[in-house]
Amino acid sequence: MRAWNMALAGALLLAGCSNAPAEKAAEKPAEPAGDNILHISWGGIAEADAGEAKRHWSTWAINLVDGGAAYGWLSDKGVALPHALNFELAGNGKIAAVALDNRFEPVVREDGSMSQAAEGSPVRRFALLGSTKGPEGPFETLVEGEAKADAQTVVKLPKEASARWLRLRIDSNWAGSGQTRLSDVAVLGTLEQRGAAAVADIGGVYSHEYGPIALRQKGNEIFGCYNDGLGALRGTIFGRIMRLAWFSREEGSIGSATLVAANGKLYGFWYRPEDKMGSPWNAARESGLEGADLGKCRAALYPPA
Repeated sequence: MRAWNMALAGALLLAGCSNAPAEKAAEKPAEPAGDNILHISWGGIAEADAGEAKRHWSTWAINLVDGGAAYGWLSDKGVALPHALNFELAGNGKIAAVALDNRFEPVVREDGSMSQAAEGSPVRRFALLGSTKGPEGPFETLVEGEAKADAQTVVKLPKEASARWLRLRIDSNWAGSGQTRLSDVAVLGTLEQRGAAAVADIGGVYSHEYGPIALRQKGNEIFGCYNDGLGALRGTIFGRIMRLAWFSREEGSIGSATLVAANGKLYGFWYRPEDKMGSPWNAARESGLEGADLGKCRAALYPPA
């Protein structure tokens, strides 16, 4: 247990000092003034598209808010244009511009595979729609534009607009048909408060493809567990943004994670040491902790004082 606590302490230091998503911004060319308020570290999220559950995670929409071109989104095979992708800011934002990144820059993963496959045609014509009412709208068109085939394209809005819920309508790709790909979306502007839209209590059991994740919130502290007690989580929450450290007893390894709690779900990514992205870590809340079978997770959720 002492070794585990020491490892967790090291991981927490890593999570506290790490700024993995923000560091990816160095990969991008210079942008006009304004923060990317859609970035995961600002509490921005991308909702799953209709066919995402059947595709590999390297094609999921959440990859569009990680701030880099290594991982992106790919549309389903056989689904005709136009496509619609839905996003949510952490609060109402003042939006000045939108940037679409069509660059194809896969990286080699630890197992030798590539982060993306050479499939799909980059986005061409698009429109950004926004709403202050809710995820179902009503939406108004904020700007329309054309993205360059293998570059980042910044399109300024005719005038600054307010929105919290965003919809990217993709009208065409550069091939004219077939699957469509996109590496990153940035929304440039200002947010009422970074990490706003706080969740009262994120505690509960969340379903995940590799087994349940259990989280307990105490003030702004987060205690967590995954993989039936073989993995532990510790960190903090600000608004709806969690910065966590993870420790795997099974692998003897540590790393960090950035997660956003919203809509009864977790959205975000986990990272290995040296800020190497592991994969998205999306999950859906199944139940509260009360009455749940916590098993070997109880020790991580309720550590001794």
